[in-house]
Amino acid sequence: MSCPSHPRGDGEAVAGSIRFHELLVAQAPEYLRRFGAQMPLRQREVLQKIVRCRTPALGGQLFRCPSCRGYHLGYHSCNDRHCPLCGQTDAEQWLETQRRRLLLPVRYFLVTFTVPEPLRRWMRSHPALAYALLFEASSQALQKLGGNPKRLGAQLALLGVLHTWSRTLIYHPHIHYLVPAGGLSPDQRHWVHPKYLKYLLNEFALGDRCRTLFREKLQKRAPAWLAQIPAQVWKQRWVADCRPAGSGQNALRYLSRYVFKTATGNRPLQTLRDGRVRWPYRDSRTGAPARLDLEPNELVRRFLEHLLPKQFSRVRWFGWFHPAGRARLNRVRALLQQAPVLTQEEQKVWLNQPTPNLAEEVSLEPPTTRYTPRCPRCGQAMELLARWRAGTQPPSLASWRHLIHPRAPP
Repeated sequence: MSCPSHPRGDGEAVAGSIRFHELLVAQAPEYLRRFGAQMPLRQREVLQKIVRCRTPALGGQLFRCPSCRGYHLGYHSCNDRHCPLCGQTDAEQWLETQRRRLLLPVRYFLVTFTVPEPLRRWMRSHPALAYALLFEASSQALQKLGGNPKRLGAQLALLGVLHTWSRTLIYHPHIHYLVPAGGLSPDQRHWVHPKYLKYLLNEFALGDRCRTLFREKLQKRAPAWLAQIPAQVWKQRWVADCRPAGSGQNALRYLSRYVFKTATGNRPLQTLRDGRVRWPYRDSRTGAPARLDLEPNELVRRFLEHLLPKQFSRVRWFGWFHPAGRARLNRVRALLQQAPVLTQEEQKVWLNQPTPNLAEEVSLEPPTTRYTPRCPRCGQAMELLARWRAGTQPPSLASWRHLIHPRAPP
């Protein structure tokens, strides 16, 4: 169904290009006809929702340019967190909020926990429980080892983001954690620095502890399912990768890309003359650009494998990054000579107090933006004239002509 291709000698095979969302829209009818009866209900619902995104079926708005009288029809988004078209503005706002709240003047590490291949089949069949257990086991492994006086002896803070895909969209569940290099002392009076510049915690110990905790929690919650997992899963090492991430800026930006998307954005793809689609990626071992030629239905299948269970949160905070740990976060910020994180009500009180040696206060409230398109002719901000809701037919342009080109007063 797929084969690797090489960068030279096949330029004549390229027929054109297509965006990933356009591919889903074009391929969905055939995919649903062939596999709809075998598809989980969740996959059918999400695929049908994505296909309708930014089409008249979801309603829309009419905008007019006050300068050149040009007009623009904007169709509503589906706002599904798996949609390649949606979430860009939300991701930018999320990144800005997390940057102001979580980035401190310390070094950071990116810690990644990956489950062994024999466990993945079971996880694919029981995603809600499996992902929850992986979050619990991996976060507790980090916190327990970080709190050990023989290692770091400090309370850690973690920002975890679940990914379930590899660079070729193969099912590959793993969790990335952004972790400050250091933590709060047990008495909450000091900031504890790690002993070494590029070392936080032992990777083998993290992987072993995560494996043990995962098994213990599964035994407690679903002992019948434990018997379905091959015994070798509990005998082999689980991979934990702990590498320096500098100031944390780039790592946080990378994690933000997939907070409101799944597996891929709306990237352009090459279509081939034999009907296949070329998927570009970067080889994780060599770092060199590579590509994979796939049948369109196979690419759709790989994408749908990564849909999350309903109401399952891909992003989680632990330790003093957790919302309930805001007092400890502000304690850390004070120790590092940073402004506290405040709500709007707390800011009103705080601004009436002197703030020696502290930067401008950091607000918990995310910035808000409102969609206002720019005129493609003159670049001016356009004004909203009319809107219609999903499930109703949009009015004809003739009925809007008096709004687009109003008559001059007599």
